[in-house]
Amino acid sequence: MQSYILYFHSILRYFILFFAVIVAVQSLMGLMGKKEFKPGNKSFALLLLICCDLQLVMGLVLYYTFVISTGMLSGGNVMKDPVSRFWAVEHGFGMVVAIILVHIGYAAAKKPVLASDRKFKRLFWCSFLALVIFVAMTPWEGKAVVGRPNIPAMPHSTGAAPAADTAHAH
Repeated sequence: MQSYILYFHSILRYFILFFAVIVAVQSLMGLMGKKEFKPGNKSFALLLLICCDLQLVMGLVLYYTFVISTGMLSGGNVMKDPVSRFWAVEHGFGMVVAIILVHIGYAAAKKPVLASDRKFKRLFWCSFLALVIFVAMTPWEGKAVVGRPNIPAMPHSTGAAPAADTAHAH
């Protein structure tokens, strides 16, 4: 089951990046063009938020499975090992901060009292900063120490984990 969650967690990142780029670009164009904030602007922000919340739930399951239940945090050596530190601290913390930014941006987008320029400005900065964090904290293929395949292999029907290093396959 964990291998399927890991697979969908790895695939969902592309939807998040896609919607984050759309929200950031739409917001910047709306801000620069002094446009009226429309329901479509809010819809893409909501899709980003939904994808982020799904990703967070799957990430918490994976964190429990690969970090807490394996005892990675015990022993006091987590901060000395770059792989353990990335999975136990950096990846999760960075992604939670980015998801909080997405929530802040969406909260501004749905407030009826804010003027369009303020909605676009807050939505732009929140989605742009979240996008930067998402890209920085994703274990892209070729990333030193923690890189993983950009397109993960579909898990086998036996339920076995993908060929990636399962001790750190988050």
